[in-house]
Amino acid sequence: MDRKEKKQGENSDYKILIVEDNMINQLLLKTILENEKFYVEVADDGLIGLEKVKKIDFDLILMDLMMPNMDGLEATKAIRELVGEKSKIPIIAVTADVTIDVQQRCKDVGMNYYLSKPINRDDLLNSIATLIN
Repeated sequence: MDRKEKKQGENSDYKILIVEDNMINQLLLKTILENEKFYVEVADDGLIGLEKVKKIDFDLILMDLMMPNMDGLEATKAIRELVGEKSKIPIIAVTADVTIDVQQRCKDVGMNYYLSKPINRDDLLNSIATLIN
């Protein structure tokens, strides 16, 4: 069955990377996604996230903006500079900063969507469904 033909709840073939340095936010996102049967990997910062993207074919990335070593904007820019399909992975910004300036900077580096913290489960799942279908 093609991924696009999957029924609601049959998400185990979808691989999502959470790039987030806060352990509580990691746990929250991971719990929501695993309850929906997604395969989930976690990276503690943008540099680790970038390395994981180079090794694993993810279907979507949830990217925090403020992290040590490499922030979410830098990591997204680096992912968009990769060769081939990896450069096109949908990326959702996940941040507490809801200013118009930050939203524009997310768009400028190639992020596909923007979610504000605290994360709303339905908004998260709806945005994922929109981007991977």
